[in-house]
Order: sequence, then C-alpha cells, then structure tokens
Amino acid sequence: MTPVAITGLSCRFPGADNPARFWDDLITGTSRVGPVPPGRRPGAPEASDAPGAPAGGFLTDPDLFDADFFGIPHREARYLDPQQRLLLELAWESLEDAGVRPADAHGSRWGVFVGASADDFRLRYLTSGDLDRFGHMGSSRCMLANRVSHHFGLRGPSEVVDTGQSSSLAALHRAVASLRLGECDAALVAGVNLNLLQEVTEQVRLWGGLSPDGRCHTFDERANGYVRGEGGGCVVLKPLDAARRDRDHVYCVIRSTATANDAGRGVLGVPSAEAQSEVLTTALGAAGASATDVAYLELHGSGTPVGDPVEARAIGEVVGRARPHGDPVPVGSVKTNIGHLEAAAGIAGLVKACLIFHHRRIPPSLNFVRPHAGIPLDEHNIRVVTEPEDRVIAPRQIVGVSSFGMGGTHVHAVLGPAGPAPDPAPSGPQDTVWCLSARSREAVRDLALALLRHPFAPGASMADVGRALSARTQWDHRAAVLGSDQEQFRQGLEKIVAGHDLAVPADWTARDARSRTPLLALAAAYVHTADITGVRAHLGDHPRTVPLLPTYPFQRQPFRLPGAPEQPRGATVRREAPPETGQDFLPRWTGARPADRMWLVRGALEDALAAVLGGPVPDPDTTFGDLGIDSLTLLEFLERVNDTTGLGLPEIVLFDHPTLNEMAERVNKELESQRD
Repeated sequence: MTPVAITGLSCRFPGADNPARFWDDLITGTSRVGPVPPGRRPGAPEASDAPGAPAGGFLTDPDLFDADFFGIPHREARYLDPQQRLLLELAWESLEDAGVRPADAHGSRWGVFVGASADDFRLRYLTSGDLDRFGHMGSSRCMLANRVSHHFGLRGPSEVVDTGQSSSLAALHRAVASLRLGECDAALVAGVNLNLLQEVTEQVRLWGGLSPDGRCHTFDERANGYVRGEGGGCVVLKPLDAARRDRDHVYCVIRSTATANDAGRGVLGVPSAEAQSEVLTTALGAAGASATDVAYLELHGSGTPVGDPVEARAIGEVVGRARPHGDPVPVGSVKTNIGHLEAAAGIAGLVKACLIFHHRRIPPSLNFVRPHAGIPLDEHNIRVVTEPEDRVIAPRQIVGVSSFGMGGTHVHAVLGPAGPAPDPAPSGPQDTVWCLSARSREAVRDLALALLRHPFAPGASMADVGRALSARTQWDHRAAVLGSDQEQFRQGLEKIVAGHDLAVPADWTARDARSRTPLLALAAAYVHTADITGVRAHLGDHPRTVPLLPTYPFQRQPFRLPGAPEQPRGATVRREAPPETGQDFLPRWTGARPADRMWLVRGALEDALAAVLGGPVPDPDTTFGDLGIDSLTLLEFLERVNDTTGLGLPEIVLFDHPTLNEMAERVNKELESQRD
C-alpha cells in the first residue's frame, strides 16, 4: 500500500490546549479527570455541586471562539455548534504545524474527514426557545466537515463519519482510502466531542457505561466503567512521496488501516473478540508487519469489565502469543489521562501515538495496579506500561491504535516511523530573524509569550524556527526578534511581550550592530513595510517545518450556549435599544448641518449592521462578501436601513455599493435628492 504521512497535528484536550502541553501531561502521568465545570448545565451555574454529578475530562471554555479571525459575524457565531468552532481552529493549527499556509490550500483537492456523533448543541438549541435562521446550518452535523471545507476552500471529499466511539479512527480509515484512490491530494482528519448536556451523561449512566468512582481503570481489577471526556484533534495527511518532495516534517507513516463490524456475533453493544482479532490480523497483514514488529499498542481500553477482557483476548491471540514469551506486547490507554472522548477517542489515541514517535518515549498508562481477573496478562503475553519508557521505533517496528464503537465497528491503524529525510535543509545562518505576525498587536504579544514559554530542545535550530515563522500567513501587525542563540531570542521575546516591535540582542556591541546592518535593515523593513522577501532570502530557500511550534494565538470571545444564563449572577443585563425609525432619524438628519449629515447616516447604518450581525461592525471599507455576510443577512440589513431612513432602496444597491461606507454615501445622496 502507498504509505501516507502525518505531517501536522493539533489538539484541544482536557488540561491541554496544544500537543506540547498534552505530551507533558502524558509523560508525567497526569490525570485531567475532574468534576463538572460550573455553568455546564442549562440554568444551573453550579453544576459541579449537583448530587451525583459524575467526574469527566472537560475543556475549560468550550464557548470561547475567535469569530473575527474566521470572518464569522457574531450573531452567526452564537448559533454555531461549538464543535464547528473548535474544528475551524484545530484545522488552522494543524495546517500551520504542517507548514501549510491555508491560502495556498484554497481551491485544491484536499479532503476533510471528521469523526463525530454528539448532537448536544442541537438538542440544547432546539429546546432553548431562542431560534434563529443561523441555527439550522449552525447545528447540523454535516457542517462539522462542510464548514471547514468551505472556509479553507478545500474541494475534495467532505465527510462526517459516525460509527459511535470509533468515529474519528473510522474517519482516518476513510481519508487514507480516499488518498489512495486519488480522490484527494491531501486531507484533514479530525475528531470532536463536546459534552454539553447533563441528560446525555445520565443516559450513559443508565446504560451502565460510567465508572461510579470517576476513573478509567483500563485492564485493572477495579475496571467498572469509563469516564466521559471531551475535546478534539486534527491531523494533516499527505502521500509520503509528496511530503518528502515538499521537505515536510513527518511525525509517522500510516502503513495500513482496517475496519469491520461485529455483525451479529454476540450482543449489540458488547465487542466481539473474533471481530477484533480479524481487524488486527487484516491491519497487520496489510502493513506487512508481524507480531514481533509491534513496539506498542494504544488500546481502545475504556475500562469496562466486559470490553477490556475481550480486547485483551484479541490482542493475545493475534499479537501476544505470536511473540516470544519473554517479550510481552506493551499496551496503554490515553483514556486514563483524559477520559473517553467517545467519537474523538480515536484521534486522541492517534495524536498520542504521533507524539510517541516524535519524542521516542512511551508514556505510562494510569490507574493500573493489578490485572482484571478476566485478563491473564502472562497468558496473553501483554504488559501494561506503568512508567515512562525510552523507545526508538525501529524501521520495521510499528505502533498500533485501536478504537471500538458501541454499534460494533472496530478500527485499527498501523503506524510506522518515517525514516530519515532524504534531503535535509541546510543549518541556516547563525544570525537569524524571527518574524511574528498577527491580526492585532495583542495577538502578536500573545504569540511572543507562547514562544517564550515553549520548551525548545537544547540543540534546537533558531534558523529553522525563523524559517517556519516566516513561511506562515503574514498579517497587519508585526514584530521581529534578532539573535544567534536561544538566550538572545528569549530576551528578545520578553521585549516583544513588553510592547516593542523590534528586538536586538543587548549583548551585540556597536561594532556587532554595524556588521549586522543588512540584517537589521531586513528586520526593520519587515516590521514597518511588511516586506518579508529579504528575510526569507536571508534564511534560505529551504523552508523547514518545526513540529509543535506554537501556532496562531486566537483572540477568543465568549458566545453563550443556548440555555445558559444570560449573565453571571449579580451582573447587569444589557437590553438592546429598539431600532430607530424614519420618524426619529429624519428630523435629526434634516436639522443637522450639511457637513454632519454623512456622519449621522454612517452611524445609523453602523447601528443597523451591528444589530443584524449581533456584534461590532467590522472595517467599513471591506466588502460585505469578504466580511462573510450572507445574502439573507444583507437583506435584513437593507430592511433596517429602509425602516430607519424612510427610503425604499432596492436590493441591487447592496451589490452596487458593497461596503458600509459606499452604502452610507448612497443613502445620504438619496436623502439629499428627496429633500431637494
């Protein structure tokens, strides 16, 4: 089979808003399972205090989103499933991690494959009494993939896959097949799951799936159910030869995937050992791997007293007993760290596996002391990893990732090391420049702070980081840091955080500065004129991606979930003023000085547009289309303009005058002509 490379990744998991923090939690054996955060229950801000409220792995602020970055009006953003919002951010971050400028992918044959099964937002929305036309697409599950495709202009397949808890690994299987069939040239694969309804958790408890003590005891004698988790992850896939051609960093290679269903073997909802064995056998065979090639298996491992023994039996049959008895297969489960992310469980295991290849270490699986009575580890020749282990995955070795859905769909992915890059980039100049760019000054400072906190390896190439940053999308606000080593860049980043836009090492003497005048000029040109061509030429024409580098610092704002309290307790509720009518506006406009009338018209139009957008008015010189305003919203805006001014402007004016300022000029001209 044609090998497929994973070249970029991103994640948002409990306690970790990026892969670097996720790895830190994994390797230190940190559990991010805790009580239900306040405000998660509609109408109950202190949901964590409710009797019997189960523990879980939760995101801190699922209602936060940078709508302005994605050009989504605030009113529309309010009615977007937070899973859609999260996927937009994860897609951008994974593309940046892969060294892909999103604009360069626009119009290309990229596929988008999303594993998802939760409709909590839609259920909350439909019963909230707060319906809006944006809610139809905003709450539709198909839009989880389709909105990503639309925003980034990705014209390959766009699919949401729902096989229950195995959805995101099934989405990976679909993406790999699509790449190999030539349906797309590259792909984004993601999984997402947000737990926004306490009633769904109660339903899972009644079904018998939840652990009463709030822990996933995978393969342990205490296994009594799982803990629900939430979050999302996204990876970038490309054929390996294309990744090599583009000099991409490759986390690992997908050698094969396989899927099958229990198909009537046993009870619906109870996994079949026979089906799992078939999937493992098929996946290993397709990868050309033997049982002795398995370096590690990331389990489905949900911690249920029925499912765990079935999974162990299948692994023992296909892998464990086919190895020398003194070489048990190492296994573990990320669910012990963050809970069971259900539809996103597979992508969580996949991201963990990518990080194992990258860091050459295997993290511990938590909550394991003694094996379950139904899991004879010695007989199955299985070993649960309970301490961090150094492990370089040899060229023939593989890491497997398993996932199971309650409807019987099993998926297994076989991953292998990428091997050395055939044409490594040169080391780059000793003196280098880091170009920091964002949509606002605050975001530039946030990016500097993220880089300042990033755990760079002792021998990390500062030139590689400079190449990676200069290859990204460039925005209106910029800063530059010059230096030769990590300490100089650390000091320079501190200056950017403090408000500077150009940071030169303090230990560069005046003579040093004179010898580096051309480099200083390049950095200054970038900051003040946005000219980055000189910097890129200085760094060399061999752009290299730096894995896990901090990505764009989104400036998120809260968008209240349906059914959530309007304001925190004790806060003042702001009421929107009723729209101004022609009877109110026209006397003010007529009585104003001619020089002030245009100002009044612009203000009235800004109020009308703000009302239909549900938020602040964007740049008045940017076209409505570029602002992401759809035709129905524009018609609503025009109706308000006509009501306010008493005019009867036709719809065509929106196309002839496609910015707020142009519309204001047209409205003012119409009012003047009627007055005359």
